[in-house]
Amino acid sequence: MARDSARNQAEQARAAIAVSAEDSTTAALAAESVGQAIGATGQRLSIRERLAYGVGDVGGNLIFAPISAFLLFYFTDTVGIGAAIAGTLLLFGRVLDGTMDLVLGSFIDRTSTRWGKARPWILFSAPVVVISFILLFNVPSALEGGAKEAYAFIMYFLCLGVGFVGSNLAYHTLLSVITTNSKMRVSLTVIRTFFALLTTLVVNFITIPIVTSSGGGQAGWTLVSLIYGAVAAATFLIVFFGTKERVTSTLRVESGKKMPFGQTVTILVKNPYFFLVFGFFLLNFLLTGTSGVGIYFAKDVLGDPNLYSFLGLIQILPLLIGMWFMPPLIARFGKRRLIMIGVVVTVAGILITLIDPSSFTLVLTGGLVRSVGGIPIAAALFALVADVVDYGEWKTGVRLDGMTYAAATAGQNFGAGLGVALVGWLLAAAAYDGAATVQPASAVGMEVFLYLWIPLIATVLMGVIIYFLNIDKNLSVLQRDLAARRAEREAAEAGGTENS
Repeated sequence: MARDSARNQAEQARAAIAVSAEDSTTAALAAESVGQAIGATGQRLSIRERLAYGVGDVGGNLIFAPISAFLLFYFTDTVGIGAAIAGTLLLFGRVLDGTMDLVLGSFIDRTSTRWGKARPWILFSAPVVVISFILLFNVPSALEGGAKEAYAFIMYFLCLGVGFVGSNLAYHTLLSVITTNSKMRVSLTVIRTFFALLTTLVVNFITIPIVTSSGGGQAGWTLVSLIYGAVAAATFLIVFFGTKERVTSTLRVESGKKMPFGQTVTILVKNPYFFLVFGFFLLNFLLTGTSGVGIYFAKDVLGDPNLYSFLGLIQILPLLIGMWFMPPLIARFGKRRLIMIGVVVTVAGILITLIDPSSFTLVLTGGLVRSVGGIPIAAALFALVADVVDYGEWKTGVRLDGMTYAAATAGQNFGAGLGVALVGWLLAAAAYDGAATVQPASAVGMEVFLYLWIPLIATVLMGVIIYFLNIDKNLSVLQRDLAARRAEREAAEAGGTENS
């Protein structure tokens, strides 16, 4: 009887900590099952800290959005680099970026400082990414021969492959170590995605007008890069000083030494959702890469490059509004189900535009529907990775925040690089000439293919992946079990401290 009473008390204590740590429905059920009514008050973050975290995607997208949307156009129409060569350079750079993701992900998992393991990388990578970004959009006109291409590649790799990978991967990792509260993670994802979309909207809407008003040449791109770089630097500092890491873990074996890299890779690949997340991110950001054709599409298919601003507006504005309705819907229906619905809606939007790609009305209508379909993906994407991190810890007992997020960002880099390369290669194959006033019909047709048919194919494949990425079915159980494990570990550590 005494033993049963003690066991019941231990279960009550674990349930209490589970509710406190997770603030989840399953944790509440765990408390209820042992006769406890406990308030769910765990790692909730202040509005100030949530905003400090969210603005990191302002800085990230002041770097990423102009590179994705305009760098190829800048290379072909301002610097004078051929479309095929430029696309190849960008793809090769992104392949190296993806490799750096995996390396830096391992480094982040092994980092242990008084600031945590993710925030130091955000701080120290900021100067690299900002300075190289400014230099990337300022290719010296005096360079001749292959010197322009070499300069462009080096700055591109320093910007995205070193600076941005270090900063962005650490920023993603911060989501899973700032709190274990799954509802709070969704809230953070919504806030950061709102800032990301708002920043992308602003970048898409004002960049070309700024460049045009400055004469349409290098002077305009210099001004844009200086403004974006300065604001990005400020937001990275806000993230570092305004957030705190609360989930601590170290990759150590029983001897106390850090776990070898090869062993962590072996553990990582045992997580089946790792590969699905990589594939989903690859396809999602392949669409980001091919979005660089939007400025060409507006110029040659719709007849006015300034219309690109409105294309960006109609694609992002619904996301900015719809994001705020997603947390309660995700809590009720789950991430996977809503993403699958979003895939269907996105396909419908593309089909609407395909009726007549030269009709600005149909392009806007289809773009609006596509944007609505993208809301669940935007809201749940990075929170989904945090669930995969938890699943890996649940299955193996080892938490690999950095390396799991590296799968996501590697997919991001490979996908975006492949998308940009496809734009460059296929435009070159279709005889696109950056110096020509009017493009041949083959180039215009290829712009339609890249703007509509590639997204259609990629979206269908994303639907297939999310069908199998059914982590929601295990989420309640794994959150409860992880909360219990952490409670037991904390109790053991507290007991060891008292005994010493």
